[in-house]
Amino acid sequence: MLRLGSAKDPPGYAWMLDLLYGGKQSVTWAAAGCLPAGYTRADQLVRLPSAQGRSLLVSLASRRGTSSALTSYNALRSGRRKIARQVLGSALQAGMAQPVLRSRIDIGIRVGTSADERADDLLDDKLRALCASSLPATRLVTAISGGQGPYRKPILHVFSQTGKPLGFIKVGWNTWTKEGVRQEKAALTAYGSRPRGFGVPNLLSLSDWHGHNLLATAPLPERVTKIGADAGMPDASVLREINGLSEVAARPLAESSWWLRARGRIRDVVDRVARQALTQATERINAAYGQATLDFGFCHGDFTPWNLGQASGRIYVWDWESSVPDAPVGFDAVHYLFQVGFVEHHLPLEEAAVTAARSACPVLLELGVRAEYCGLVTVLHLVDLFLRHEAARASAGAPDERFYPSISKVLERQLAHICPEASENVEGAS
Repeated sequence: MLRLGSAKDPPGYAWMLDLLYGGKQSVTWAAAGCLPAGYTRADQLVRLPSAQGRSLLVSLASRRGTSSALTSYNALRSGRRKIARQVLGSALQAGMAQPVLRSRIDIGIRVGTSADERADDLLDDKLRALCASSLPATRLVTAISGGQGPYRKPILHVFSQTGKPLGFIKVGWNTWTKEGVRQEKAALTAYGSRPRGFGVPNLLSLSDWHGHNLLATAPLPERVTKIGADAGMPDASVLREINGLSEVAARPLAESSWWLRARGRIRDVVDRVARQALTQATERINAAYGQATLDFGFCHGDFTPWNLGQASGRIYVWDWESSVPDAPVGFDAVHYLFQVGFVEHHLPLEEAAVTAARSACPVLLELGVRAEYCGLVTVLHLVDLFLRHEAARASAGAPDERFYPSISKVLERQLAHICPEASENVEGAS
């Protein structure tokens, strides 16, 4: 149930507040000043400006902590966002911004709640157990970000009142995001058993809390800096090291565990039109390339400039929730180039896919992909993205409108380039 005081329409961040502070007898949330009778304020959050389509809620528990929530890791940001965060963070630390902040939310705890019930129900107390059990018993400062569309999930950045970063928490709240946090734990565990030249956030824990999965990781180095899209993709040696987090093995596509799993995932696609498009695409690929031998190894799954940084001459890689141990080698290179075009430069889907396919060839060859299979790897990547979208959409109930339904036609056209027998079908459908 939404608790919005006199507000007529729920704000875009209400889903996050309901996930984190709703559904419990002892904890609730409401617009500032509108807590129900019998509840006292345990914390107050404020909504602050953030990137388009996302919400940023920050605790006002301390000036220094709230300021740090805005400015920590600012070297990973660029342009106006970096400047805006620095200016607002300075104003919060000086106490100048607080009086004019209007979009506030009270987090309430029921009067008379026992210490055990509070520790179980109140998010702040749970975060202390995950990230800050060694600190004195003071309130933490939490920044909560999320988004809209199928891929949304709450991500919490936890700070002490003095502004020290304590950890990151990802919340698995539906089938798709729960699978993602489990996959990230598996990836970080694999890294721990096979350390590489690149760095990753240290895994703290994966725990259950009121039906949600909470993945806790340690902070990144505070001096980590951005690796911008303009700098180009990191050296192929980094991609090889990621592949090597599991045994790299060559096998025919049709016999690979990745392909068998991909075809099985199609049966779970809820949307009939999407399921039909994926079925036809995989049948064509299987007929033309089922016996093509590819290398399969570990794949980050979301290898992009915004999931990379550099500190003390070392590359750091985070956000491993899309990782798998057995994807076609080269996926991360194609994904990097595709996302730079589609997300960073806002290219239309087909243009981003075509540009990525063309630009990926030299890197794929360097990674050992045979020249005649470079196009196949880029098409398999589109199939994988399509499957991810459908799994996320089925869990969250909303499509990515830039991606779907355009992906069906884009995939069909790309298939025409690698499967000549598909060309006639594409021309007839145009």
